[in-house]
Amino acid sequence: MDAISYEYPKQRREFGVHPSFDDAPPKTLEVVPTGDEEAEAQWVKKLVTTVELDCIPQMSQHEANTEMFVQNSQGVKHTDGAWPSEVKTTEYVDRQRLLRRIKNEASYQNAVCNLIKTAENAIQQNNTIDLFEEYFQEVQEEYASEPPACKTVAVFRDPNEIKRAATKISWHPDLANKVAVSYSSLQFQQMPDNMPIASYIWDVNNPNQPDATVLPQSPLCCLVYNPRSPDHLVGGSYNGMLGFWDLRKGSSPVGVSDLEKSHHDPVYDAFWIQSRTGNECCSISTDGNLLWWDVRALEKGPTDSMVLEAPNEVVYGGTAMEYKSEAGATRYLVGTEQGQTLLVDRKAKKDAESTKAIKSTFGLTGGRHLGPIYSIHRNPSNVKYFMTVGDWTARVWMEDLKGPLMTTPYDTAYLTGGCWSPTRPGVFFTTKVDGTMDAWDYHYKQNEPLFSTKVGQSGLTSICCQSSGSMIALGAEDGTTTILNVNSALSQQQPHEKTSVANMLERETKREKHLEVRRLHQKQRHKGESRGGARPKAEECEDEEDDEETKETLAKVEKDFFAFLNKGKEGDEGEDEEA
Repeated sequence: MDAISYEYPKQRREFGVHPSFDDAPPKTLEVVPTGDEEAEAQWVKKLVTTVELDCIPQMSQHEANTEMFVQNSQGVKHTDGAWPSEVKTTEYVDRQRLLRRIKNEASYQNAVCNLIKTAENAIQQNNTIDLFEEYFQEVQEEYASEPPACKTVAVFRDPNEIKRAATKISWHPDLANKVAVSYSSLQFQQMPDNMPIASYIWDVNNPNQPDATVLPQSPLCCLVYNPRSPDHLVGGSYNGMLGFWDLRKGSSPVGVSDLEKSHHDPVYDAFWIQSRTGNECCSISTDGNLLWWDVRALEKGPTDSMVLEAPNEVVYGGTAMEYKSEAGATRYLVGTEQGQTLLVDRKAKKDAESTKAIKSTFGLTGGRHLGPIYSIHRNPSNVKYFMTVGDWTARVWMEDLKGPLMTTPYDTAYLTGGCWSPTRPGVFFTTKVDGTMDAWDYHYKQNEPLFSTKVGQSGLTSICCQSSGSMIALGAEDGTTTILNVNSALSQQQPHEKTSVANMLERETKREKHLEVRRLHQKQRHKGESRGGARPKAEECEDEEDDEETKETLAKVEKDFFAFLNKGKEGDEGEDEEA
């Protein structure tokens, strides 16, 4: 008679004895005699009088040994052009014939077989135990992150005797720990004759000496990496000229613009723009011109230009610029020295020159900065929203509104720069003239900075965040560039942060739109009154109540003010009598 049996299939990781770890008091295993009776008499066995109670459920992790991964460095043969010279790439038959010949070769078949074996081993290991499993993920989301903090990774100092300010910082686009720093003196007509002109590229892992040197004809006010080609840089000089460098060809510029065809004031900012060749850029200066260039032919002059002139015939001087292709390949944000922001739209026409126009001017009706705008930066997650930094505040704007959505409280120190965090939508950083960096987290609170740190005694002049969000470069007036590494509280995105910040910005946008409609209605009502129109009685009563409340408030403030003055006079008279 056949035996009846049933097989229970079960994976190896689902059975076995799970280890259980418990805390145990220390035990004295052995006392080595020293031969000195007095020394041995000093040791007394300590009684354990502490009892620990724990209400956290016990959790264990089951582990298994896998094969060790050994990494080796091997050479790879690379042929530029991909297709051999004898193959006509335009002919489909020739390409297929070459591919069939390669597939029939023994070396190709052996390489594919070896790759299959390696992939099969990896798949079997992953089926046995999940190598990429994240343990206690629910517990990590339940508890808050660590408090914000930062540490100094490196400090780069200007090697010249005459110290210059670090005017602009640009991170390497391929996440290499390198920064390009431009050095210049921006104090009006206070540049000495023997001012050094060199700017440098620094490596975070070697802060003692520059990794490369950039030699312009005049001190650089800005220096920017090409995001598509890390060996290419463009820089704007103090005398208004633009330079193009290829680090593979040395420290001297490959191309330089003519002085007559360049800016007439220092070039405060430059950006690489989206193009087919990746060789076009734009620059801004306080002379009121926005110029577009092709770095392959800088000596021929700008390919396009625009005067930042308002309808009231006022020419704005540009001090900062922002360009992101995600917000529009033809849209440019320009911060001016008058404290207002311009949105420039440059559209190309077929068989004709491009059309350029100032689409919007922010801060005309209210909310503009009381001084030059030193930084302007779009939010990486919501590109329609951008931040400007000037005077004593940082302001958040929206492209469809003329006034700011949110404004930081006025600081006691002048603000000199700012930028959004590339990884956290609600975090941005600002620098001040007293050498302090503030970190704001609008996802948590808006009335004060979440974290502040004193970087140095000199005032900070520039700031730039690496695309990973964990490293920040800060330039100072004495030429030092400090690299800070912020912790996960300021670099890693919090749960539901992106949605929460987007809802907050949208809510503030709707609020400002409602207020703008209300102001428009009030303006129309006042126009009707001036023309002799009748007003409803309810509105008249409301206006009378508002006027009475305003008069009472002004009277109270005036009374307190004169009382304060009288108190100060009495104190001064008392001091004179004592003298």
